[in-house]
Amino acid sequence: MGTLPREPAAGDESISGISQTDLTRLRMTLGRLGRVLRQQNDDGLSYALVSLLFAIHRMQPVAAGDLAASEGVSPPSVTRSLNRLIDIGLVLRLADPSDRRTAVISLTPAGELERQQILRSRENWLSEHLSRLGGDDVAALLAAIPALEQLCDPALE
Repeated sequence: MGTLPREPAAGDESISGISQTDLTRLRMTLGRLGRVLRQQNDDGLSYALVSLLFAIHRMQPVAAGDLAASEGVSPPSVTRSLNRLIDIGLVLRLADPSDRRTAVISLTPAGELERQQILRSRENWLSEHLSRLGGDDVAALLAAIPALEQLCDPALE
């Protein structure tokens, strides 16, 4: 942060008024930041299991097929991951009260606690690292939040 947008270099194509070089830097930086934040849990759960844990929280109670669609993976893959989460006590699979032939998935209290600890760990990391920046850089990041939220809006896709 703290630098002004640079002039496009010779041969640097512009996309939406942003140079290709700056667009690449932004993509790589946001991707790297996302990866670093996702790694801020020291419980040994894989990215796929943590992602599934968060999806269950958002959608619960939810059928395994709906989780598979939400996560963009095959039903057998979700079943394996669900079985792992059930085995470690983070998730519960119960008969659907409206259709006893199917099952719904929910977080256990331990699963909810795990989710909260992961979030806390990520926020602690972010807070610590933001404190290393100058006030102007923090203000610039905070000012960018609405634009970044718009980029994440599914209506824009």
